[in-house]
Amino acid sequence: MKYLVAFDVCNSRRRREMVKLCLSTGFRVQKSVFESFMEHSQLERFEENAERIIDPETDSVRLYPIDSQADVGIRIVGIGHRIENPAYKVL
Repeated sequence: MKYLVAFDVCNSRRRREMVKLCLSTGFRVQKSVFESFMEHSQLERFEENAERIIDPETDSVRLYPIDSQADVGIRIVGIGHRIENPAYKVL
């Protein structure tokens, strides 16, 4: 399933760790916004890792599921491009 991952992390070290975690499952679409492809077990592991990285008193991570119908409706204004699931590459 595709997820939109957005985070607000105050500390630079924790922010770099969150970027690394997000890049392990997806692609950066804005500075702290990523489109990620994760199965349920990967999602649980992602959440566990994010909980270890952030400070719950000052930081937040949001994960929004994007189903296929919502994915088709994604619009981009300005720079950027559609992110396709790398597991299904058309040759």
